[in-house]
Amino acid sequence: MAEGGTPHDLSDSPREARLLDCPICLEQLHEPKSLPCLHSFCQGCLSTFITKDLSGKMASATAFPCPVCRKMTQPVNPSEDKGKWAQQFPVNVIVRDLVKAPSLEPMYCKPCGKKGKPGIPAAIWCEKCNAFFCETCKVDFHDLIHEECEKVDITGKEGITQRHGTGQIRCEKHTKKMCYYCEDHQILSCSRCITIDHRRCDVVTTTQEYCDKLKTESRLEDRKESLQKTKEAIKLLVKTFGEKLQILLEDQNTGFDSLTDLRKQVDLRLDAMQKDITDKLVSSYKQEKENLDLSIQKCERLMSSIENTVESSEIAVQRNDSVNTVLMYQRPSGNGVLPEPDHGNKEVFRFCQNKTCRRSQSGQVG
Repeated sequence: MAEGGTPHDLSDSPREARLLDCPICLEQLHEPKSLPCLHSFCQGCLSTFITKDLSGKMASATAFPCPVCRKMTQPVNPSEDKGKWAQQFPVNVIVRDLVKAPSLEPMYCKPCGKKGKPGIPAAIWCEKCNAFFCETCKVDFHDLIHEECEKVDITGKEGITQRHGTGQIRCEKHTKKMCYYCEDHQILSCSRCITIDHRRCDVVTTTQEYCDKLKTESRLEDRKESLQKTKEAIKLLVKTFGEKLQILLEDQNTGFDSLTDLRKQVDLRLDAMQKDITDKLVSSYKQEKENLDLSIQKCERLMSSIENTVESSEIAVQRNDSVNTVLMYQRPSGNGVLPEPDHGNKEVFRFCQNKTCRRSQSGQVG
């Protein structure tokens, strides 16, 4: 193990290193936020994904799909601005500590440490030597022996990961560089994988040779052209979807307008019906009130006439005035003026007339 730590110390294997990568930006996680489905993302990447995914027709949504498993996820407070939803999720403490761990380990020059000068900041990392070198040791020692090796400038950096340090993809089984390509299986392999798993394959080349072959046969250009056509097709498809969405929005607005107009027409019709019924009720009430007032007046006059007749009859009887008694007895009730309403008053009038007639016929006179 090199003094001050090496990139291999920061991550045991490429597979473990990828666990610290954000699935959205594919870079090392920064401010990792964990969703209920246990997938972690950079807070900024997650916030950008939410605001873009819930734009347009989904602006009123209260949940969003996980960028990895597409499981619908609801924030703690959906009423808050969508740009702040990512902040509501808990921090993945384990991932955060793993990401910060490399930066806590200083990188010192290995030769200087051997010379009894520990603590000299390193300037480069040598893949072949598996060690750090300061600027002086780089010129005096490293460059004299390893001119063609891969060097990584780490000046001013607090930490370095294997993926960022070497820029090389390594075999998950043997942690060696993927320097070979098997055309039979169409897979990258390290030297040990080629020796063990692909020794019987017909076409095995180095990655550089295969890359040159792709360039010579114009495969890269063909692939680029194919991808460009696919991109244009997707853009056209997105444009078509956008136009359909706009048509749906216009149809929705038209439907809302139609409902509003229908509501207005129904309200106008109901208002007209209400006014017509109200006018009829008022008119009927006035007519009935006039009829009832007239009947009440007639009844009052009839009662007054009856009272006069009764009083006059009593006076005639007291005076023993037989002539006036007979006249009072034969006088029609109310001087012949009786109210004639539509219901009971007519029957009362007929009853009174019949009674007077029977008394006259029987000869009952005073």
